[in-house]
Amino acid sequence: MQKIRKSQISGTVFVYLFSAIVIALILIFGYRSIIGTKEKIEQTELAILKNKVISDIGTIMTDFGSSKTVSYSIPSQTELCIFDLSKKEGIFENLPANFNPLIIDSIRNDIKKNAFVWGNEIFEPFYAGEIEIKEPYFYCIKPIAGKVSFVIEGLGNRTLILG
Repeated sequence: MQKIRKSQISGTVFVYLFSAIVIALILIFGYRSIIGTKEKIEQTELAILKNKVISDIGTIMTDFGSSKTVSYSIPSQTELCIFDLSKKEGIFENLPANFNPLIIDSIRNDIKKNAFVWGNEIFEPFYAGEIEIKEPYFYCIKPIAGKVSFVIEGLGNRTLILG
């Protein structure tokens, strides 16, 4: 039987300590990469959503009388709200008291943004085009299975949003 020297024991402890540090660093950097990738995916998803909404509304706007159902993927735990800015007073009469204050301020201050994707960590306003919405003059949609769907109809110079 071989005797273990003190130098061998301290060398083994050093190897285990070094291994633990390397594993911890790999886990930390791996976690950061996964979170960073998730955020980039959500940003890309938002950019695609904005482009599709703007394109669909702009395309059907001039095609009087035609309508189609549109469906968009949106990030989880968010909501898409679209507003008819020409009916500002009617919007404020119909909004719930606890509605998102950033959206209320945007409409109140005449900032030309009529579509908002918002949730716990996301707030993305954009101008979707000339929109008409019947009373209550806004339409908020929560995703079902990561998608929102609604009907748009061309009115010649604007687009009617139907629930």
